[in-house]
Amino acid sequence: MKVLVITGSYPPDKCGVGDYTYHLAKSLSALNHLELAILTSTYPTDEYHIESVKILHNKHGWRLRNLFKIKKLISEFNPDVAHIQYPTIGYTGILAKYLPVLCKVMGIKVIQTWHEHYAGCGTVGWPNVTSCDGLIYVRPDLPALLPKWVKYWLKSTPQMYVPNAATIPIPALNENDILTIKQKISKDKKMVCFFGFANQNKGLENLFKIVNPETQHLVLICDLDIRNPYQEKILSIIKQEKWVKHVTVTGFLPSQEVGKILAASDAIIFPFPDGTGVWNTSLKAAENSGVFTIATTKQPELLGYQKDRNIYYCAYDDINSMGEVLDHYIGNRIMLNTSYSWEDVSRSHHQFYQKLLKQH
Repeated sequence: MKVLVITGSYPPDKCGVGDYTYHLAKSLSALNHLELAILTSTYPTDEYHIESVKILHNKHGWRLRNLFKIKKLISEFNPDVAHIQYPTIGYTGILAKYLPVLCKVMGIKVIQTWHEHYAGCGTVGWPNVTSCDGLIYVRPDLPALLPKWVKYWLKSTPQMYVPNAATIPIPALNENDILTIKQKISKDKKMVCFFGFANQNKGLENLFKIVNPETQHLVLICDLDIRNPYQEKILSIIKQEKWVKHVTVTGFLPSQEVGKILAASDAIIFPFPDGTGVWNTSLKAAENSGVFTIATTKQPELLGYQKDRNIYYCAYDDINSMGEVLDHYIGNRIMLNTSYSWEDVSRSHHQFYQKLLKQH
């Protein structure tokens, strides 16, 4: 079986879907009887090259005028299945929306993964819906929130919910390991972490309303660039007298280093203005760590403390309560949880590929 994964972004791009694609491809590449290639406009740096996975580098971009150049790249690999990821920051032209049509015309079976709801995917429209042989989604409520015409069109299309796995490996640390990391970063204060891409939809400014600098040290595991208007705003807050020496910005770190800091922290916070959920790979990593985590949600049924996951869900618009929740639960820790992994994700994908090819 030959599978071509198509994505506008791929590491080192700062794109969650690109990062997801790397981990999916790495896990799929370990399976037998599967030949894998990735078509992307971002050529990976050495650490993101995967042995046995071919990179088809789209140097031309995603404008419609490059249709035949992309067609040639796809033809060279001649896949049985094209698996297209939506949305990514790397899709910079309208051709991305017509990729399913192109692959269908070439006689290739088309699977799409929608990482956002239909309205939030951006590059998804009628060409995606009408040229879809199989749909994978990572948000469990996606089918219920599809527009009526999309539901109708896809009613006989195979669909599968495949939960995300964590993209950060969490190590098991002993007390001395934890103490060493905390002494290096936060000294005697409790260590509160945020990690992920520092975009406006992550609500980093809310962290400064939640964390108490007198007793807690804020660790931002992310890049902050003064040339980015939103990130410059965060940097200006950090420079305020109240926060001087009480915030650490790590910059980009390898995933193993991120995992160590998370495992040593006293709390992890995701103050997203639009809420987070089970689809978020950063939240998955926090849950795996066993460290107390605060996350926002738009789902009323999730509100409150989930003891088995050590996660407290606050309403997305109730930032004020998060400080009280943090003070109450900070330092609470449960056992590491790594029961669901990328091997499970890739196994589900492989089964879906096989099912699709057998049906046609």
